[in-house]
Amino acid sequence: MPGYIHTCAACGAHMQVHERYLGRSLRCTSCRTEFVAAMPAGFAAPAPAPPAAPPEAPPGTRPRRLRWLALLVLPVAALLWWLGQEPAGGVGAAVFRAPRTAGEIGGLATDNPGSVVVAFDQESVAPLVKAGDSPERAILQLVLDAGHGLELATGTRVRVLERAGRSSRVRILDGPWESRIVWVPSSWVR
Repeated sequence: MPGYIHTCAACGAHMQVHERYLGRSLRCTSCRTEFVAAMPAGFAAPAPAPPAAPPEAPPGTRPRRLRWLALLVLPVAALLWWLGQEPAGGVGAAVFRAPRTAGEIGGLATDNPGSVVVAFDQESVAPLVKAGDSPERAILQLVLDAGHGLELATGTRVRVLERAGRSSRVRILDGPWESRIVWVPSSWVR
């Protein structure tokens, strides 16, 4: 029952009193006489509902949740471990090596000891870019024999003038070829 009809004892006016006002002091809407809202005789106040029991989980749900949690946590933990490696020589050395940008000075180096071959033009540097950090001697000889490149000592200092994709145009700062502008794979400028 959402409420009951109360009849004012002073003026006889009828008004509806909702359950939420039971036990409170109210005033008649017609004559402003004060009364206490009470449930009329013969009506019982609704009993409060017992608290609902938490639903029981179906059998085998908890281990399944733990498996899904492990499947999510393990890759994230592995990624964080990998990202936390020493950038200089760790697992992610190639990923974390910051490429030199225009105006920066770096040294020429590959993963192989010895000399470094550079190209005179952007088209000739393509075989070197394809070779990556460990170029084979055959590719290097191809560039040298064709007359499109020269050989420099490892560690030769260069200034990056321009980056074009995976290759860079640099100015040589050391040695007999000082001031010469050449092209090298961007990963070789360290």
